[in-house]
Amino acid sequence: MDNLRGQRMSMKNVCPEEMAEMAEMWRQSRLMEEMMDKRRSQHMAMRNSVMMDEIRPLQRQVSRKEAAAPSPMPEINHKKHSCTDVHCLIIFVCFIVAWFYIAHFALSQGDLNRVVLPTDSKNRKCGIDSGVVNKPYLYFFDLDKCLDVETALGGCKTKQVCVEQCPQQAFVWGDHVADSELENAKNLLICDDDVDKKELRTRAQINSAVAQGHCSALYVKSTVVFNYCMPFSSQDLCNFLPDSLKNRKRRSLPPPSEALSLNDVFDRYDEFKRRTAQFCRRNDTTPDVMLKQKVEQTHSSSTKLIAAIIAKFGSNDSVGNERLAEDIKKDLKSSWKVIAMAFIIHVTLALLFIALLRYVARPLVWLSIFGVFIGLALSLLYSVKQYSFYSRYPTVPQHSVNLMASLENIVHNKDFWMWVSVLTGAIFVIILLVVLVLRKRIAIAIALIKEASKAITSTISSIFFPLFPGFLYILVSILAGVVLLYLSSIGNNSFRVFMQLDANNPLPVESCECDGPAMSYELNGKCLPDVFEAHCHISNTNRSCVETVCRFAEIEKTPMVQWFTYFCIFTYFWVVFFISAYGDMVLACTFSMWYWTFDKKNNLETMPVFKAMAKTTLYHLGTLAFGSLVLAVCRMIRYLLDFLEKRLKMYNNKLTQALLCCMKCFFWLLENFLRFLNRNAYITCAIHSTSFCASSQKAFGLITQNILRMYAIDKVSDFLFFLSKVLLTACTCFATHLVLTTYPQVFNVNYPWVPIFFIIILGYIMADVIFSTYSMAVDTLFFCFLEDSNENDGSAEKPYYMSKNLSKLLNEKNAQKKVKKMRGDFIRQ
Repeated sequence: MDNLRGQRMSMKNVCPEEMAEMAEMWRQSRLMEEMMDKRRSQHMAMRNSVMMDEIRPLQRQVSRKEAAAPSPMPEINHKKHSCTDVHCLIIFVCFIVAWFYIAHFALSQGDLNRVVLPTDSKNRKCGIDSGVVNKPYLYFFDLDKCLDVETALGGCKTKQVCVEQCPQQAFVWGDHVADSELENAKNLLICDDDVDKKELRTRAQINSAVAQGHCSALYVKSTVVFNYCMPFSSQDLCNFLPDSLKNRKRRSLPPPSEALSLNDVFDRYDEFKRRTAQFCRRNDTTPDVMLKQKVEQTHSSSTKLIAAIIAKFGSNDSVGNERLAEDIKKDLKSSWKVIAMAFIIHVTLALLFIALLRYVARPLVWLSIFGVFIGLALSLLYSVKQYSFYSRYPTVPQHSVNLMASLENIVHNKDFWMWVSVLTGAIFVIILLVVLVLRKRIAIAIALIKEASKAITSTISSIFFPLFPGFLYILVSILAGVVLLYLSSIGNNSFRVFMQLDANNPLPVESCECDGPAMSYELNGKCLPDVFEAHCHISNTNRSCVETVCRFAEIEKTPMVQWFTYFCIFTYFWVVFFISAYGDMVLACTFSMWYWTFDKKNNLETMPVFKAMAKTTLYHLGTLAFGSLVLAVCRMIRYLLDFLEKRLKMYNNKLTQALLCCMKCFFWLLENFLRFLNRNAYITCAIHSTSFCASSQKAFGLITQNILRMYAIDKVSDFLFFLSKVLLTACTCFATHLVLTTYPQVFNVNYPWVPIFFIIILGYIMADVIFSTYSMAVDTLFFCFLEDSNENDGSAEKPYYMSKNLSKLLNEKNAQKKVKKMRGDFIRQ
């Protein structure tokens, strides 16, 4: 070595070839010295580990057996879990307490009757609007038409009028009413405002009013339910239900002889209330419409709902829609066992897929990729074949106005298959280019997926853990909805003057004049119903205005109630993001505990998900509150921007709309970035037990140092998970299609795509829940790897916690950096 140093002093007198040879000799000598020093340090460490009487406790997952072993143990400098961001947790708890106080205030001061005020057929709020101020209740002429699922889409298809009180007795208009009782029967009639009952003097006039739908021909004693007149009490209504609805196992309709006719109900209503059971067993063969049969028909009214949905997609043939809806309903009834079995098989396949990823991750992932390629290729070939066929043999289009005819016209059109071919080919080329460009990243993602599979199969309960935050989402959303609904009912009613025109006559034909206190009333201006009704009339007449009306507009809230509403909305956002953060933190703790266990064969935690929940609940709720607060502020700003946009839309200012659009886009991007940053901050907190700010700072530093690698692996893994979900769902649907088409005599279905459609939806949702846990596992393990590579160097004192395969794939960049650093040190020397 002394000779070599002497040669370096006289390096100027040596030729370049000799200088390069001496440099190589010097480099090799340095490497040999480093290797000898490393071996000596390892030998000393082994001797010290055997001779030590006490071993310093580790702060990661190291067992007591390992502490007593003579092998060198890693040096870990992580601290134990401790409470973080307690101040933010206190603020969050204060907000929750305030939210419950506002909920109590809303429930005690609010009145849902004001929010769900019934509206008659003329769009008047019963008990509020002019003309019906003294009529707070809504009566349905034919409530049987409302006992239909289709009512949820298009409303109840019967006349609805506001009345002063709900019927207190049963009444039926018919020929059985004697002439002597005509005046009394006329007073019992319930009619709309277009009929003046004083003008009904003869039986023929009453029959005409009933026939034209201006008066109700029959009614029974009703009970007020949210200002709606509902017939019978709840106990009586239950007695009306047929046995086939009481006992869900029975499939057949009751015979007509067991049903009770309407005439018997109306004639013996009082006796019916006392002896319902006896009347339900009474034989009656009258050909009238049976009440029990009408209730039974509502049990099958889902057909009309399906037909209404079909009509929304372009078919106006009501008969054809109902026929198709009935076929779909029958298919669902006959194939529900197939759907249930396919769903169970789908979940089993997903779990088996995850279990196999632990051992054969590479072939299964590539199988998913090639499976999608094969599916796209077959779809492309089939669409090209169909395009070629319909180009040579065009078919005559069907002119029937129904959904099936429209679908046949579409699939028999060559242009449709041309666009399908172009779209399928474009998707095939795009996915192929993505796979070719990211093939190296796919190899890295496969290694992470394999590690994530090991972690998930070791903590199998983590797969179904997302169902718990989902349940909390539903619970909190229901609570927030109820509180906001009650808050919206607190305030003063506001009325405005509107022009109510007929769709067939869009131009006003009357001239409405107001005098006295109503002289200042104008269109869209505020008004009072009593004043409007007393002082506004058609010009030169004493008749009330028909087209110009004073209608209920909104409930004006006081400033305090308005601030309460904003507070509840903000707290709802905060709680929702807090629940999402809780789910991320629990999974991050679960998978980080798995990663930082040195001996994963013998020392894994038992019930890791519950222990992660305990750690998160005891120590890190403040950090979750801090992170969710940031997102809640961002979301609240987005909500206010949407609210402001709706208010400013009436002015149609292009500059304002452009600024609002830019701001909405900016805060959308900001929220998504904060979601990504918070996710990694929670992982850092799960590892280091640091506060939110410290965790975010550390996470941001690691992200910026590994921005390309982190983004590529995250997106590549998401892409692979998407392909896996598509493949699993496609396999289940293909198997279902084979079963339905191979055994048509067993599963009698008209359209096999009906059960397959439901299987696609249910299967993909369940696969998405399962792979969302997988995605969190990949993110956590990759972040743990970055921490591992920063803290440890692979030596005996600081060994890596990562697997050998992961170290080989992900540590190539660090090895290249060390070589470059050694070369730089040599050049500087």
